[in-house]
Amino acid sequence: MRALPFVGIDDFAFKKRLSYGTIFIDLETNKPLGLIPTRDSAEVTKWLLGHPEICLITRDGSRGYAKAVHDASPTIQQVADRWHVLHQLFEASKKAIYSCIPRKWNASSITVDKKVETTLAQESDSVPWNRSEERWQRIQQSQQLFSEGYRVATIARKLGVVRNTVYSDLNQTVSPYEERASPDTAYYPLVSSLVKDKMSSDQIEETCRSQGYTGSLDTLTGMITSARNRSANLETPGLSFRQKTLRLLWNPDNEDVLEELQSFHPDFLSTFPQIKELSKLIHSFRSLIKEKAADQLPQWIENHKGFENKSIQSFFQGVKNDLDAILLGIRLHWSNGPTEGNVNRLKTLKRLMYGRASFRVLEKRVLYHL
Repeated sequence: MRALPFVGIDDFAFKKRLSYGTIFIDLETNKPLGLIPTRDSAEVTKWLLGHPEICLITRDGSRGYAKAVHDASPTIQQVADRWHVLHQLFEASKKAIYSCIPRKWNASSITVDKKVETTLAQESDSVPWNRSEERWQRIQQSQQLFSEGYRVATIARKLGVVRNTVYSDLNQTVSPYEERASPDTAYYPLVSSLVKDKMSSDQIEETCRSQGYTGSLDTLTGMITSARNRSANLETPGLSFRQKTLRLLWNPDNEDVLEELQSFHPDFLSTFPQIKELSKLIHSFRSLIKEKAADQLPQWIENHKGFENKSIQSFFQGVKNDLDAILLGIRLHWSNGPTEGNVNRLKTLKRLMYGRASFRVLEKRVLYHL
């Protein structure tokens, strides 16, 4: 068997969150070397001890695999996969954004358009049936055209209605509002004012009854619901910026990220100053990896150690704990990509034989490309 100086290692699931195995890959040929039905550190160390020629191993951020490799031989170089390091920063940044920006942000300078606000206010102080006037105007037009000698079909085409509607309009003698209005609607302004005062339905009913309301509870409930709907339309809308912020910050090609963030709202960056710091942190780290400037990593951590967020601080600590492997991951061309590819192939084979084969059969199919 030829020497295996460069190896990739990763885990795979027999049953997610319950049982796992480990696969070893030859990084020079991108072919699998072996499988074991566990990811226990002792068993991984045992497999590695059977291959003393290994001098470099790529892996993800697993502490268990890091310990297993060190126990097998402290001289083996451990290379942390760059994608996994970036993914850890992405998750930390996401948590930082979500802890900083509320789910719905009500900016103080956001106001409802004055024209809309006035219209809604007028509607809330009037009766709910605000289309009666429009219908009455159409009725009057229909009757005027008919008196001028126009036929029903012609009137229907002119007004954009069906002929049955024209017949109905010609028989109308009073305004629809007069037909539908009732003494109960006189209490709608009172109901609107009580809704604005955030009173409950029971309190509104008690107040209206004390003011002489004798109508049914259903009618009163309808007026309360209508008033609340109109009141809700006047409230300042909540703005959701979490996903947009994360997408902009993580885009490596976005050079005008701060300008785009400022375009969300004039007070956005001043309200959430951490976002500006987080933008610098993310882009400087990505540039560091792209330029393979591994020697700058300790200084990068030092420059940003004052960032006050638990998720980012946890990321810093994780980098410090695995610093040597991450430095090699940035400096060298090796990655754990081929290992991930073989894991995907293994998953396909496993699913083809689901419930019908033992680990030994799966191992042979993976190793011998059956």
